[in-house]
Amino acid sequence: MNDSNASVRVVVAQPQIRFGEPDPLDTVKALQRLGGEVDVEQVRTASHCIALASEEDTALVVVDYALGEDVFQVLEKFRNAGPPVVVVHSEHSDRVALEMFRQGAVDCVAAARGDYQDVLPAVALEHINRWRAQKEKGVVEERIRSLERLNDAIVNEIPAALAVLNSQGQIISLNPEFSRVWNADVDVVAGKPISEVLPHDLMGEAGLAELLEKTAKGESLSAKTMRTTDEDGTQHSFDVRARLFAEDGHILLSLSDVSERENLMKRIGELQAYNTNIIQGMNSALVVTDTEGRITSGNRMAEHILGDMASTGRSIWEWFPDLEREQVVVSRTLDEGLSFRGAEVQIQLPDGRHLEIGISCAPLLKDEGISDGVVAIFQDLTEIKALQRQVLQKEKMASIGHLAAGVAHEINNPMGFIHANLFQMDEYLTDIRKLWTKVEELQEGIGTGNMERIDEVSRSLQSMSQELDHEFLLTDFGKALQESLEGSERIRHIVRDLRDFSHQDTGERVPSNINQCLDTTVNLVWSMMKHSVVLRKEYSDLPEVQGYPMQLKQVFMNLLVNAYQAIREKLGDSGDTGEIFLCTSHNGSEVRVTIRDSGVGIPQANLDRIFDPFFTTKEVGEGTGLGLSTTFNIIRRHGGTIKVHSQAGKGTTFEISLPLEDDPKLRDLPTG
Repeated sequence: MNDSNASVRVVVAQPQIRFGEPDPLDTVKALQRLGGEVDVEQVRTASHCIALASEEDTALVVVDYALGEDVFQVLEKFRNAGPPVVVVHSEHSDRVALEMFRQGAVDCVAAARGDYQDVLPAVALEHINRWRAQKEKGVVEERIRSLERLNDAIVNEIPAALAVLNSQGQIISLNPEFSRVWNADVDVVAGKPISEVLPHDLMGEAGLAELLEKTAKGESLSAKTMRTTDEDGTQHSFDVRARLFAEDGHILLSLSDVSERENLMKRIGELQAYNTNIIQGMNSALVVTDTEGRITSGNRMAEHILGDMASTGRSIWEWFPDLEREQVVVSRTLDEGLSFRGAEVQIQLPDGRHLEIGISCAPLLKDEGISDGVVAIFQDLTEIKALQRQVLQKEKMASIGHLAAGVAHEINNPMGFIHANLFQMDEYLTDIRKLWTKVEELQEGIGTGNMERIDEVSRSLQSMSQELDHEFLLTDFGKALQESLEGSERIRHIVRDLRDFSHQDTGERVPSNINQCLDTTVNLVWSMMKHSVVLRKEYSDLPEVQGYPMQLKQVFMNLLVNAYQAIREKLGDSGDTGEIFLCTSHNGSEVRVTIRDSGVGIPQANLDRIFDPFFTTKEVGEGTGLGLSTTFNIIRRHGGTIKVHSQAGKGTTFEISLPLEDDPKLRDLPTG
């Protein structure tokens, strides 16, 4: 978090939650993502919060607006002193935020936002670092004030190494600083030329003798920097000034050691050049704006990506002609002082093309903490987005690969009996042709009126009909035909489901039937798992969700395949079966999907890592480590959440929540 290894405390004040009920804001869990350097302590009352937050190691107070009047007690306590207070709430308007800022809150985070779990840690980290910086600044300022008092005392008595000389350059008096610097006792050197006290290179090569000579003649000369070198090779720089007192012809000589200042200026110049090289050499584009959004500076990469749109003086709002100002994260940084990392937006280039960029921005603050503009860093995501789409599609195809053998078996079964039925129907058709031949002979006999022939053919037809059992033949023929039709329909459904699953989304959100997406995916995986798994469903009637149905099917595929593999790992070759439970429901604002298995479970040590890219516990070559990472990002892109609960040896439950309302800010989030 910073250079200090000391942990800090974050106090979270929330109302009591009844046993068994989930935290509606999940605030503690969000803050625990800050890592081991932050200790999160939860309290239920204002008094407890104030007592704990008053301790030295508390760096931030997070208060739930649901505490009611206790919120105002906490804000009043720490309004002018103490750690910063951030208020979290579940309201959908800005009314609460405005009220809290007026009461002294440094920030207000709405849980109604889909990215609450990402925004709250970022906001907390910003204010923790700011609080630490303020405390460290206070210590430094106190040290500076102490030094200033000491320096004032010194400056009041001896502001510099001073010597008073006569017109011939002979010493009249010295101040203690001069005596100290040049090791000269005024009682000993009084009356001697200054050249016998000061170094020869300072008098000669540096030009001090010439300066004194011109000053004695009444010339007014500006200050000069002169240098001298010690016997050990150390070089010293002095700010040298000489002034003629006209009334007595005496000269006041002042020498101030500016060696450290020169070294610092040199170091500052080196650091400025170093920072400039870093900024200009960045692979990411960087621009700095003023409080009106006008660009004040930018690096070469910004000019490369945006051309004249990154020029000094241009407005950053020109990048987003299709968006209202408040929809752009830069405006929230300017207006609210919020920082954002990795937000994805589209900017429009002068030629009309749209460019996808990932932008991070933070307020540019003055010393007093007042915003002076925005620092924005962004990257061209064109290639990254293309790669993400490729990864997502490859993950889909990899999932289909897992199902290939089962699907082939599902197709081969109906194909087998279709083939057998066709062979049987071919034989039946031969027998029917024989009967039809006799019928034609009977028709010919009837046509000639030859009763003997009619009687002979009738007996032959009856005998053949009995021999072939024509009633069974016709019944079994129809049955074989119906079975073949059903088999072909089964194959058609399998092929349709495969085609739908492997199809790429159009890139636009459409109304999506979650139950249908889940069932389509189940149809594909069922052939793989039906011998090892008992499937149980509890579906509710759901409203449609605005989303990307193919991507949602990918989510369900990943979770179902993982559930099946976990069951197989647990059962081995025992011949037993496991259970996968599917449940859908909704609460008015979101749809929920639960997928629970009775498999081997996930070790506690791995639960926090399962959504990390490339993390896998499978053998090399058996897993890419991208399935759950892709799943997490697809759900995030839909503005939803995914939670996992697992116990080793007993199984795992994934809970997915998807909002019913379409949030335009989520449309360009990555899916891989």
